[in-house]
Amino acid sequence: MSNSKSFYMSVWRWHFYAGLYTIPFLIMLAVTGLLMLYSPVVEKLANQDLYQVEQVTQSPISYTAQKTLVAQAYPEDLIKSIHSSRDPADSTRFQVMHNGDALTVFVDPYQAKVLGDLSISDSLYAWADNTHGTFMLGDSGDKMIEIAVSFTILLVITGLYLWWPRSGKTLKAALCVTANKGREYWRDLHSVIGAWISVILVFFCLSGLAWASVWGGSMLQLWSTFPMQKSASSVSSTLTHDSLNVPGLKQVPWGLEQSALPESIASRNTETVSLDHIIEQSQTLGFTQFQVFFPKGDTGVYTTSASSMSKDIENATDDRTVHFDQYSGEVLADVGYADYSLAAKSMAIGISLHMGQWGLWNYVVNTLFCLGILLICITGVVIWWLRRPQGKIALAAPKKPKNLKRWKQATWLLLPISLLFPLGATAIIGVLILDRIVLLISPKARAVFD
Repeated sequence: MSNSKSFYMSVWRWHFYAGLYTIPFLIMLAVTGLLMLYSPVVEKLANQDLYQVEQVTQSPISYTAQKTLVAQAYPEDLIKSIHSSRDPADSTRFQVMHNGDALTVFVDPYQAKVLGDLSISDSLYAWADNTHGTFMLGDSGDKMIEIAVSFTILLVITGLYLWWPRSGKTLKAALCVTANKGREYWRDLHSVIGAWISVILVFFCLSGLAWASVWGGSMLQLWSTFPMQKSASSVSSTLTHDSLNVPGLKQVPWGLEQSALPESIASRNTETVSLDHIIEQSQTLGFTQFQVFFPKGDTGVYTTSASSMSKDIENATDDRTVHFDQYSGEVLADVGYADYSLAAKSMAIGISLHMGQWGLWNYVVNTLFCLGILLICITGVVIWWLRRPQGKIALAAPKKPKNLKRWKQATWLLLPISLLFPLGATAIIGVLILDRIVLLISPKARAVFD
């Protein structure tokens, strides 16, 4: 076997085994991604009687009075925040914690009545988000998905190498499906779709990894968190911006999630400023459609936030979070997109694109991308099915090159790339060790894996 053929087979073998682990996760991520993209739209269409109101008077009741209505309807529950819309035909929405479940409570400000509620924690979006992020297996599922996404980046690199035109084939021809039947057709379809969406796939992997526990939470996000201590004179030692989120819904900008919350300055005056005062002040500062999170405890603060993460705005560069002292109404911290670190700016834009927040074109691209991922997975399985040996129990992996030096070169080529993603690197090393152990214990297993 020539050196080039040996290296090609080595890369193909890596591509096969990475895909073997990754395909189930990619199918799940594509399906749940579509559900997350469209479920909010479906929910609003199905519950227009809650989201929309008839403007029966020109003078809606105050926000403070609306909060009182919610408190009377849910006397034992914690009211976390209020959503203020720029559209006068929108109902006012409150987020309420009820028996561990997060609810959206809708208020008609013209007729001064609570219209009803919808569960946030038990919604289709929350289910899809939980599955998308953890496979509904908690921290273990989160790490399994992080490994799969890390492997996906290796799939893109090895896949592009395998697809790259050879033997006089032009790049233009390689971007089109030329075969019309049999295994060659499915292979062409698989590789051409992969080539077309490869850049978008890497983008989705990186923006998705920003939420993963190791690469995102323990590395990138930790190093990129906004240093609130440099902006506010006093910050909480226990509460971060993540505490503003409710179960089943991410609302806080990525670059602030691990940042400490400011604290209100102790005052002899125990009276807090009114909610209407905070909303009026927020509008004076330029907010139009936004949320106000209520103070937690004696040192808590009012937090006004408008971000693409919470879908208050579409453009992530308009992200803004302002904290107010609950006693004086004084601005304690004012953080906008311009204050984010470079990584936080990149992730703010990346995540909003990932979630389809930039309008109709973003919805269309994300939809086609998810469908493309499903097609790649299906064609990959079909290719394997057509090339598997009949009447034999085997994975039918590409043959390991006899030139082991080339096999090792392929390994050392891919390992440095995977080291950018610790869980992916750990998994690769673990597979190599397991491979050696299994073959030493049972040489017959070689027939299955070779």
